[in-house]
Amino acid sequence: MSENQPHSSGTANAAPGDDDAEQQVVSLMGRPDAEGHSYAHATLTPADDTRPKETFHDLRPIIPVIFIPGVMGTPLANKDTGDEAFFAPNLDTVGATIAGLGSVLAGWFRSASSREERFDPFSVEATPLGPIINLGQGATIGESELLTRDEARRRGWGSVYRTSYQPVLLWLEQQLNNPMLCGKLKGAWCEPDPTGDKWALHPILGTDPKRYGAYGQGEAITEDSPEFKRFIKFQYRVYAIGYNWLQSNEDSGRDVISGSDYVDPKTKKTTRLMGITEICKENHTGKAIVLTHSMGGLVARFAVISHGAESSIHGVFHGAQPATGAPLAAKRFRTGGGSEGGINGFVNGSLMGRDADEFVAVTANAPGPLELLPMPDYDNGEAWWIFARPDGQVMMKFPKNGDAYNDLYMNSKWYGLLPKAEKLDPAGIVKKRLDSMGHHQTVSDNFSNTMLQVVTRQSQLKNSYHSKTYVAYGNGGPRHDSPSDTKPESGDKGPPATEKGKETKDLLTWGKAIGTGDVPSDVTEAELKAATFMHDSLSGDVRVFLERRKLSVTFTIQKTNTVPSASDKTDWAKVAIKTGIIPGDGTVPAWSSQAQARGLNPAVKGEPAKGIQMAFEQQGYDHMGSYEHPWTRWALLYSVVQIVKDVDVPGGA
Repeated sequence: MSENQPHSSGTANAAPGDDDAEQQVVSLMGRPDAEGHSYAHATLTPADDTRPKETFHDLRPIIPVIFIPGVMGTPLANKDTGDEAFFAPNLDTVGATIAGLGSVLAGWFRSASSREERFDPFSVEATPLGPIINLGQGATIGESELLTRDEARRRGWGSVYRTSYQPVLLWLEQQLNNPMLCGKLKGAWCEPDPTGDKWALHPILGTDPKRYGAYGQGEAITEDSPEFKRFIKFQYRVYAIGYNWLQSNEDSGRDVISGSDYVDPKTKKTTRLMGITEICKENHTGKAIVLTHSMGGLVARFAVISHGAESSIHGVFHGAQPATGAPLAAKRFRTGGGSEGGINGFVNGSLMGRDADEFVAVTANAPGPLELLPMPDYDNGEAWWIFARPDGQVMMKFPKNGDAYNDLYMNSKWYGLLPKAEKLDPAGIVKKRLDSMGHHQTVSDNFSNTMLQVVTRQSQLKNSYHSKTYVAYGNGGPRHDSPSDTKPESGDKGPPATEKGKETKDLLTWGKAIGTGDVPSDVTEAELKAATFMHDSLSGDVRVFLERRKLSVTFTIQKTNTVPSASDKTDWAKVAIKTGIIPGDGTVPAWSSQAQARGLNPAVKGEPAKGIQMAFEQQGYDHMGSYEHPWTRWALLYSVVQIVKDVDVPGGA
């Protein structure tokens, strides 16, 4: 309701003093302030306006809900100048889209050295001063905004990407806090979307979670369920904590707990980006609920296993997490991002490097992105860096025994992933920093140490999660055997079979990085390893010479995540053997995200993932758009209720 809006009905256009007007009640909706108090704004009225006034205030105890974004999901500013180091291009308004496209176009032409300078993890910091979404759109009670722009910024919303993340923060602020109005259920809890576009075809209450891909212990929630009754006894404040995604995820895990001060070099003004500890304290509680997207899941896991955050968190929901890394990151060490085709190739090339040299300049000195490389338990330890014939016959495969550090990252041979020394630091900033610190290290030594720390940290993450964790991830597009794939009773008209989403052909990614070459089938692995390097295109083609046979062979890595004539009937096992391409969310392969379902989904091999209570294997959404899709949002609300069911209500209510 808007301020001074009548709560009860009366004669239209009734003026103060009229009998009908006198019976009207003006309702004012309370809003939270920084100290946790509820307040309401009122407009002064004439003396003859004798209508009763009432204010509504939510006095329920508060559970903070904290969102941690993925890689490139936090705006970064230069520490010395305050200039934008990286602000993801927003595409949610016409003006923003034009500006964003201009930024992407300019980025395409940056050199390797300028990219290294721009993405130096020591020269940038997370800023909470990013743009804020229009808070009056789609998140109102009547006509009243749920929170002010200043309050949204104070809660850290400006530290996360506006286009992809802030809409779900706004949606959560409404759905979590307002499941009922005047004693009646409302919103996503009881109302389906018959189109399956903006929301699910089935509401939260009364729906079996298996319909939305659930594995694990969990039944349908009803209005009378103890867990739902417990859930509505709390209110939920939605926060966000961005971080410097170029530094290690372990360091970011520390930062999201403690928070940070951002001092704008231009204005000298300090803006606080609160951490988990501070957020809990201001809400007079000891624990929060944490939600993550993509690499933010690794940050939250390190916060738990390295920095003791288990005791500060009621539970965690991970969305689209690369739980065991992804070969895409390794592939780009030899191809860059510009050769991946279409608009994605253009954007990826612009942001992270068009070719291998430009990608290495950005990533080789950035531990966070390096930790997205396949982890030791990726695909249960199977090799993911392959050289094969066109028919799929494997000639060489790595890593062997899970040792990617020695087999690949420190391997300077033509088939390894160790960049040339001169490509590691084109701007010279790493050497300058090492010299200034008195370290008697070369740039190559520094890379070697960085990679050793990366694989060590990756090993710490194996099957390790918060003790009450729920996850959702994408595995291709809708399938005919999907639990929510119900057909209309007759004819072509009727409700859609499932929620709107993308097809599998648009959600493919690299399960393995395979270099295919027309090499004789009798060539041995030893002979191939001994081949003489001839040429590297830096976009995925490497030519070598087999001395004994006087034969040159070009190996080409699959450059695009496309498969001709992909359909529901495609045999993805066969496709994976020849191309390495498998379904996922277009970025994270299912082989990585499914690791979270170990011990829950019988089809997923491996030791159980400790702490995972339920895993939602879903379809129809891409990586960046996962939180916009009805399936993820359904799983998210359901999981929050499950997390809260064991939380004690102050006063024992």
